[in-house]
Amino acid sequence: MILLFLAMTLAGCVVLYLSHPNQRWLVLPLRSLLWRWAGLALLIGGLLAAVSYLPVNAALFAWLVIMMLVIGLLPFASLLIIDRGRREHP
Repeated sequence: MILLFLAMTLAGCVVLYLSHPNQRWLVLPLRSLLWRWAGLALLIGGLLAAVSYLPVNAALFAWLVIMMLVIGLLPFASLLIIDRGRREHP
C-alpha cells in the first residue's frame, strides 16, 4: 500500500504540474480541465491509500510533505534536460 500511496501522489503532482500553463517540460501544457481533475483524483486516491494503513494525522502529514517536496522540485527538473538546439560554439 505504501508504494500505491507514493505512486499515486507523485503521479498526481506531475499531472497537475504538466497541466499548468507555466510548466517547462512540454511545448504545450496538457488540456487543463480534464487533466487537472485526473491529477486531483490521483492525489485523493493517494491520500485514501495512505489512510488505509497509517493513522489519519500521520497520513495527512506525509501526504502534504510529499506534495510540497514534489511540487517544489518539479520546476527545477526542466534544468536537467539537455537542449541540443542551443549549443554555444567557442
